[in-house]
Amino acid sequence: MSDMPLPTTRIDPQAESHLVQIPLEILIRITYFISTVDLGNVRLSCKALEQSLFNFFSHEFFRKKQFMVTTDSLQALVDISKHPTLSPCLKHVIISTDRPTNYWVSGISDEGRARLEVALADHMSLLVTGGLRDMLVEAFSNLVNLDTVDIRDFNSPSRNRDGLGTHWRSYGAVALASATEAPVEPSRQGQRADDEYPTQLFSAVTAALAAADARPRSLEVLLRTGTWAPFGLDHAAFYIPPRLTAPVSALLANLQSLHLTLNLTNRKTRMKPFIIQRFLSLASNLTWLRLNFSSTDMADVEHLFQWLARKDSHGEAASFDMPQIQLPHLERLDLGNAATEAPMLIGLVDKFAPTLTSLYLRRVNLHDKDKDAVLDTSRINPWERCLSVIARLPDLRLRVIELSSVTHSCMGWKGAVSFKDAQMRSPSTNWTCSTNQVTLAQAVAQAIEAMTVQWPQESDPDAMEDDSDEDEEEVDDDEDEEEGASDGE
Repeated sequence: MSDMPLPTTRIDPQAESHLVQIPLEILIRITYFISTVDLGNVRLSCKALEQSLFNFFSHEFFRKKQFMVTTDSLQALVDISKHPTLSPCLKHVIISTDRPTNYWVSGISDEGRARLEVALADHMSLLVTGGLRDMLVEAFSNLVNLDTVDIRDFNSPSRNRDGLGTHWRSYGAVALASATEAPVEPSRQGQRADDEYPTQLFSAVTAALAAADARPRSLEVLLRTGTWAPFGLDHAAFYIPPRLTAPVSALLANLQSLHLTLNLTNRKTRMKPFIIQRFLSLASNLTWLRLNFSSTDMADVEHLFQWLARKDSHGEAASFDMPQIQLPHLERLDLGNAATEAPMLIGLVDKFAPTLTSLYLRRVNLHDKDKDAVLDTSRINPWERCLSVIARLPDLRLRVIELSSVTHSCMGWKGAVSFKDAQMRSPSTNWTCSTNQVTLAQAVAQAIEAMTVQWPQESDPDAMEDDSDEDEEEVDDDEDEEEGASDGE
């Protein structure tokens, strides 16, 4: 017999891997609980594993991606848009208000301060030379599945893979903060009330989308405004240059969802908001309109609400006036941080009653100009009157009314509204009227029954003024007791 070696079977280490042989749903469940770094190592360890996990990986890390206005961050967006497998995955692009800090930070080395100066110059150049728009046009032109574009001033704390509450950051933010030794946050740059940065971003984004012939279904501006430093879009954000009228009109006509945070407070002239009216009129196919305001000053929103609620043209119109808006497909209306009167709110619902199915009111203040409404001993709840009228509107299709942190006011006084039912241990500021099991009228009646409205304290008519020392001592004792209780807590 010959001494020829026996044939050997060639083993494919990837095919023989135990992880590769695990059913995909179990493999996804296992890798769901490991950190981002460990997930990257698993994908690098085996081409078969990388291919198996790609859809899962791309959905988590590339379906929605956040960027900021720096050359490095925007270049990453452009590179992703050109990637053959990642580009189709990116459907939601976030442009954050992250930017290099422009205020003094102590403890920075000379090297870090030099990098910060370069970062600030880069940021300024992108804004004023059109670099931001040009890079966005290049990216948006390649993203065939782009569905949502939003501008926001916060980071989502939902990156639970790396620990509960871990934030999703703008691409390049952590590296820039490390290089410059200064924070990079979506802040309001020292809480300046006249900060025009959101307006600049919105103008650049809309112009880029129009120039790229992109057709997202949703355009969102989500800004968590401060109490004394309004942070939102002013009128200039909605100006449409004549040369962009056609592409912007096509962009807006395709939108189904439009979310805006408006800062109409610091207007130099008290004009009707005709620029934003024209912008909204072009978004004629909206099914969801969300308007948040950076100030609850009723004067800042009343003209816009009056125009939105108008059903018919009346009187002679000025050359800049816009005709009434239609929005024949509107199904959901969200209003946030706004002050209005009951007839105005009722008019808005009545205008869109045939199609409107959801009404969300968050931090809405219902104002009553009648000073006797608050001082009257009968004290009819203004929200009760408003909601009762809404529930009886003809042709109404409302299925949900959600109330969150609503208030009422009159003559400079504001009162809170809370809700409590048999299942609640303490009052809640949120309530949802739903027609899942009852009619809208019954759902509203349940809300009214659970509603507790704060009123100003009445003076006791039987009380008599007495300047005696004894009464003064009693008052002092009461104050001491309250202070002691506070210290104990």
